[in-house]
Amino acid sequence: MGMRGYYFAMDDNLVQQVAAGGIALKSLKIDDYPGLDIDRSWEAIHYLLCGDISDGKAPLGYVVPLTSDQGIDFGSFGAFSLRAEQVAEALQAISELDEEQLRSRYDFQSMVKDEVYPLEPGTVTDEDEDAFFAYMLQHFNEIRRFYSQTAAEGKGLIFYIF
Repeated sequence: MGMRGYYFAMDDNLVQQVAAGGIALKSLKIDDYPGLDIDRSWEAIHYLLCGDISDGKAPLGYVVPLTSDQGIDFGSFGAFSLRAEQVAEALQAISELDEEQLRSRYDFQSMVKDEVYPLEPGTVTDEDEDAFFAYMLQHFNEIRRFYSQTAAEGKGLIFYIF
């Protein structure tokens, strides 16, 4: 099954309380909030947008937030929060990216060499390059739709890996 990325949107004040430690994330019923599962594409999309496995610079680093300054103790891998204005910044940045621009950022060989999840050296071949891009693009487009809805509602979000 592997490690999957999951977003859920919630009131911005609640996100801030969770991020500050005032409310334990594990005390919330995550299924009560609008969510998006991006399967195993999370690290690859972050890498595509930021050129690194984690700690990408804003606003593209907000798309799959894997930064230590936004970390929340949760589950095995932690969680990451974004305030409503950060969601809006990320949406602005990804709204300007089309498939051609994403394709120009895509370096499959570097992703394999840098062991970007879920790629494993020795198990992927050059034939996987186009299929993997299509996989990432599908999830990127879903993220863009989710961020658009979340920003329109003025909500923040939590992202975690399970």
